Amino acid sequence: MPFELLNPVGLEKPVGYAHVARITSGKIVHVAGQAPFDANGAVVGKGDFAAQFRQVVQNLKLAIEGAGGHANHYAVLTMYITDLKAYLANKKALGAAYTEVFGKYFPAITLVEVTSLYNPDCMVEISGIAVLD
Repeated sequence: MPFELLNPVGLEKPVGYAHVARITSGKIVHVAGQAPFDANGAVVGKGDFAAQFRQVVQNLKLAIEGAGGHANHYAVLTMYITDLKAYLANKKALGAAYTEVFGKYFPAITLVEVTSLYNPDCMVEISGIAVLD
């Protein structure tokens, strides 16, 4: 693996993420924020946080595969959401959608609540940094 995921002593035990992604070799791939758009540019799951999250993680999978990688090549993910309460209320469904793409693989992840995204119908967007061998 061209990077290591670390959880240094003294930091809280992470649940669903790693604290550090140390790049040791490989090619770095930056994946733009993926929103809940289908291949035609239509918003999937308008008003449905879980459906939008599912589309976003599927888009992340397609994006990294397009660069010649796999979901476990993501070293860092940054999640932008417009409704933290909806995120927390849908944790089980979000976990299921996440594990469909990533399995039990958890890179360094940051979650940020924002007031809005580029398209007002979007509730979640995730960008990533991957490292390919």
